[in-house]
Amino acid sequence: MKKILIILTGVLLVYGEPVIAKNELTGITIAKKISKAKKKSTKKSAKKSVKVKKTTKKKTTKKKAKKKVYKRTTNIKYNVGEIQGYAHQLVREYGWSEDDYNALVLLWYRESSWNPNAVNKKSGACGIPQSLPCRKMASEGSDYRTNYKTQVRWGLKYIANRYGSPTNAWKHSQRTGWY
Repeated sequence: MKKILIILTGVLLVYGEPVIAKNELTGITIAKKISKAKKKSTKKSAKKSVKVKKTTKKKTTKKKAKKKVYKRTTNIKYNVGEIQGYAHQLVREYGWSEDDYNALVLLWYRESSWNPNAVNKKSGACGIPQSLPCRKMASEGSDYRTNYKTQVRWGLKYIANRYGSPTNAWKHSQRTGWY
């Protein structure tokens, strides 16, 4: 087993064993202070672990309650890389640049984290592009709730018609917080 050396303000410690050293600023031998600090930190960490266990149980119950609220969302299995690859292909078909694609990645990451199941609990906007109302995406296909390709196609058409490019949509989103 290798010993790890840690240097803190002129104090040399060997992992697991304190070495007697003098603090360069005060000239005080601090080996005793190190062992006392270890005892205190052990007591504190034991107290913290008990608190963490108690709060973890509370958080778990809250999470279960939240899951019940979102029954209307669909559970499409998805792969972000696959979705972004499809979007990249369409961005090139629109004749947009790599900068436009990068802006699209940022924009839709901010909107939905590229999650086709995303639903904004305040507004009801849904899908990768956060269409509001959600049913607008039906113009691109009736499977808009379950097909990420339909969502991406609709989102890119929306961006092209309203902003001209993903870069312009991203700039608008940065200024206003929405697109």
